[in-house]
Amino acid sequence: MSDTLVLFLTVPLITAFIGYITNWAAVKMVFHPRQPWGLGPFKWQGIVYRLAPKFAAEIATTTGHVLSPEDMVERLDAHGLVQRLVASHPAEIDAMLGEALDIVAPGTWDAMAPEAREQVRGLILGQVEQSVGQALVRMGEQAEDLIDLDRLVVEELSGPNADRLARVAQEVGHRELRFIEIYGGVFGFAVGIIQAVAYSVFGVWWTMPIVGAMVGLGTNWLAIQMIFRPLEPRRYLGLVTYQGMFPKRQAEIAHDYGRIAGNEVLTPANLIDHVAANPATGELVTELVGQARGQLDQFRPMLAMIASVEPTDDQLDKATFVLTQRLGDLVPQARSVVEEHLSHSLRLDELIEERLSVLDKHQFERMLRGIFEEDEVILVVIGGVLGGAVGALQGAVVLAAGW
Repeated sequence: MSDTLVLFLTVPLITAFIGYITNWAAVKMVFHPRQPWGLGPFKWQGIVYRLAPKFAAEIATTTGHVLSPEDMVERLDAHGLVQRLVASHPAEIDAMLGEALDIVAPGTWDAMAPEAREQVRGLILGQVEQSVGQALVRMGEQAEDLIDLDRLVVEELSGPNADRLARVAQEVGHRELRFIEIYGGVFGFAVGIIQAVAYSVFGVWWTMPIVGAMVGLGTNWLAIQMIFRPLEPRRYLGLVTYQGMFPKRQAEIAHDYGRIAGNEVLTPANLIDHVAANPATGELVTELVGQARGQLDQFRPMLAMIASVEPTDDQLDKATFVLTQRLGDLVPQARSVVEEHLSHSLRLDELIEERLSVLDKHQFERMLRGIFEEDEVILVVIGGVLGGAVGALQGAVVLAAGW
């Protein structure tokens, strides 16, 4: 086998390896290591972990383009929530109503016939349902104060939750990340053919590290560009139509992110904890308790008929206090029911997918672009350095073989 043939067989394979390995390393360096690694000023930490708050903020901004606190409140179902709570805690609800009624007319609840008790229960729960509906209206008016969507998303994707952020980026961009690796090998092979031609013509060994560095630089830079650009399909040279991989997969990515956001980030449990910790929620609860006291006045005629005496304001105040206290006691037990109801009524995964799939592409690309944009130059330079090093090794092999 002639030296020229060996050269043309080996050099493109080596440059393909250079292109693949440099891009593979660049992708790994996006996510690894989790903690800074190295000595002195020469340390590296995975881009996703080092810039987790910034990247999480990018995703939060994108989420904010397709979802608002008002959207969440509007999708709640007061009737369904009350029905679920009553069905899941009938004994507690009856005990609550009996204790409140006994303040006005002691022993009345226990002495009632089942039919009468059911009628009273229906009237009171109907009013409770109306009150819950009014509470949701007030929540909608104060939704922006009660739910800080940006902060919630950032908290769930950064700090101790940065691992989730890394997984979101990998799941959402898995095809683009794999493309970077494979593209490096394909482009490296093509450049290797050119390198072999140049060496066979000029016979200069130091072209190897130069071309290796060019391969590393070029593959990393061009691969990143091809992921995001062009945003819309564009025809090149009248022969090839191409669209950036990320914008082309918008519908598929919208489905993946909607699933992750609905099941792991904006979960009913996270939303409940977030709203409960908000000082504005306490103010709203106080306001609603005051309204509940006013609504009890509507039951004066019914209570007067049952107790054969007009209930006093003091008795209604005590009944309001008992009801709110018992409802507060019931909250921990009923949390799982509330979470189930929120999951069923909100369906945030579907809403996010639907809106994200038609989002403006400039806004959409921010979901993934951030992890490359911040340190794109570093990733490209690293590709060049690794490519040059492997090219130098390649040149040494060529010299040693005497080709």
